[in-house]
Amino acid sequence: MSRHPAATPNLLIVDDDATIQRLLVMAAKDHGWRPQAAGSGQEALDEVSHATEAVVLDHGLPDMDGITTLTRLRELHPDLPVIMLTGFNDAETAVKALRAGAADYLTKPFELKRLFDLLRELRREPRKEEPPAPQKTSALGRRSEGMTSSSPKVQELLRRMERAAVLDSTILLTGESGTGKTYFAREIHRMSPRAAEDFITVSCPALPRELLESELFGHEKGSFTGATASRAGRFEAASKGTLFLDEIGDLPQELQPKLLNVLQDREFFRVGGNKLLKTGTRVIAATNVDLRSRVQAGSFREDLYYRLNIIELHIPPLRERREDLPALTEEILRRIAKRRGSDEWRLSAGASAAILGYDWPGNVRQLENVLERATAFTDHALLEEKEVLPLLESNRETGAAGKSRQMTLQELERDAFIQTYQLSGGNKAKTARALGISERSVYNLLERHGLK
Repeated sequence: MSRHPAATPNLLIVDDDATIQRLLVMAAKDHGWRPQAAGSGQEALDEVSHATEAVVLDHGLPDMDGITTLTRLRELHPDLPVIMLTGFNDAETAVKALRAGAADYLTKPFELKRLFDLLRELRREPRKEEPPAPQKTSALGRRSEGMTSSSPKVQELLRRMERAAVLDSTILLTGESGTGKTYFAREIHRMSPRAAEDFITVSCPALPRELLESELFGHEKGSFTGATASRAGRFEAASKGTLFLDEIGDLPQELQPKLLNVLQDREFFRVGGNKLLKTGTRVIAATNVDLRSRVQAGSFREDLYYRLNIIELHIPPLRERREDLPALTEEILRRIAKRRGSDEWRLSAGASAAILGYDWPGNVRQLENVLERATAFTDHALLEEKEVLPLLESNRETGAAGKSRQMTLQELERDAFIQTYQLSGGNKAKTARALGISERSVYNLLERHGLK
């Protein structure tokens, strides 16, 4: 069976440096993309198609520069996300790129992980021609139809999300890297009375301090090099909607007082401006670091921490919600198949056992990465254990920091039971026979582990 009816490239990499071009192509294939390379702006315009899902575009091209190429690409495909590659600390080009419609930018040298994390997020972005339809919200919010869980911890999180969504208070999402904080933030927005308004994301570590300040608060013409026109910031753009501040722990100390003032008074000045502006935006912030320890270390303002932490929602790591692994895996495989235009994959019993037995220190993001790579070059619908195991960093149980740890007897019992129950297709009699226990014991274990 052909997994890709037409192996059409879905990622265009534009760079005239042959070495960088080869590196990005190899890395893209490793992350499940079907890349195509171009060495000039005109070649990029010739190669781009409706099958292209994203473009990585270098600014320094031999025929036309990246900004000109970006402008032409946006004319051909207005909703095509483009990531611009710029020189080190080239804030002027970065500003021009964002103004010309780039989804984001990276300065060279950059980490490959950061690039492919950005590309993965862009794949999830809803198309502009398909805005979410406004829906009425009950007093307790709208249940997140797309989010279900067998984990008691996540079920409690969803209940708290429903109530928090309609309160319009500032929310702080905490959790390890890769747990899906951006996804949960979007769901909170979708369940809120602001669902029909804009949801705007700003990644605090992705931009240098000068550009981040302009991105958040806007700037007036001439306020810095490259500011050839006045520009509204995200607090203005999201005034009726939700502003998501990702990795707030990396917010530069110089900007922390300004953010505190906005959260307290809902007022701010643009960079280089003297007109006091107001905003009605609802702020959701996220962090994968312990902000309390940063407060104690003096790198994060205590008053800002308490302003952000009005309502804290903690997203548990994947190793603490193993019950969700089968459903998550199935959903990710379905999403990959839809995007690639192929039939859906299934997991063999061995592959399922490998996934259930792994500790996933990179959480949902790592699971997505493994499944993207496992399905990239297979020609059959059933993923075998041999196609999954090599992609796992280790077959040993690991903690959040990637260090070995011993599982408790309770965890071993829980994991063995969940794995057997899933592999038995949820059949209680088969589970009882496999484990050598009574069906009554299966019912007791289901209740004990919150699976009933």
